[in-house]
Amino acid sequence: MKTRIITALVALCVLLPVLFLSDTWIFPIALALCCLLSVFEMLRCIGTLKKWQVSLPILVVSPAVVLAIRPVNAFDGFTFTTVALPLLLLAMLYLLAVMVFSKNAISIEDICVSGFMGAYIAAAFASILFLRDSTGGAYTYLLIFIGAWITDIFAYFTGMLFGKHKLIPEISPKKTVEGSIGGTLFCGGSFVLYGVLIDRFVEEANTMNLLVLFAYGLVVAVVSQVGDLCMSAIKRRYGVKDFGKIFPGHGGMLDRFDSIIAVAVVLFVLNGFSSVFN
Repeated sequence: MKTRIITALVALCVLLPVLFLSDTWIFPIALALCCLLSVFEMLRCIGTLKKWQVSLPILVVSPAVVLAIRPVNAFDGFTFTTVALPLLLLAMLYLLAVMVFSKNAISIEDICVSGFMGAYIAAAFASILFLRDSTGGAYTYLLIFIGAWITDIFAYFTGMLFGKHKLIPEISPKKTVEGSIGGTLFCGGSFVLYGVLIDRFVEEANTMNLLVLFAYGLVVAVVSQVGDLCMSAIKRRYGVKDFGKIFPGHGGMLDRFDSIIAVAVVLFVLNGFSSVFN
């Protein structure tokens, strides 16, 4: 526990300046690096990292998609669908060709799992940057981290204090129904509190209806937990405890970002329908 707390505090001290400088190039570079490490850990987990015909293009394209977002947004006529999406599609087409010409040395399972997970991780990290650069994004994108962290923290403590019924023991034996409910409710409440604070202290930002914001928090909490469980299922499938060892007591980059990237995707989609802050 002591190691986990110390690691979390050190990581927070590194992350906060990066978030503070989210309007500079430090932010996309940091996201691209996190994306690269996450994809690296995923490919190592599923066993395709050393199959360079598969891993190399994925390791190149994934962070490149993230780095392309801000320049794309800066030029009229360039959009995600004209730059990043074609890059992902070409990479997928290449991987299918590798499967054909490898003469069964590389299986269709290797190609599909590696390609899908690489695209998912890249798109998720790109969503963080898209959300940051959207209308009101300077405040909206922080909900990604608030939602994932609040859900995780309060699900843990609520489960520790009141947990009696296992949530999905075959995937994550320690998670409980009570913990899940606690994390969800606290996340909804944290979204409302965040909206009230933004309304109170940021004159140029107008918060959406607080009831809707609470509902967003509930959705984000559920997605955060599903994202965590999905990555846990993958680790169990391939027989690994953690994706990496970058963070002592916590695991690898993907172990720390599993919930965040899931939340990023959903908040990005929800924000497309209705901006949280205008």
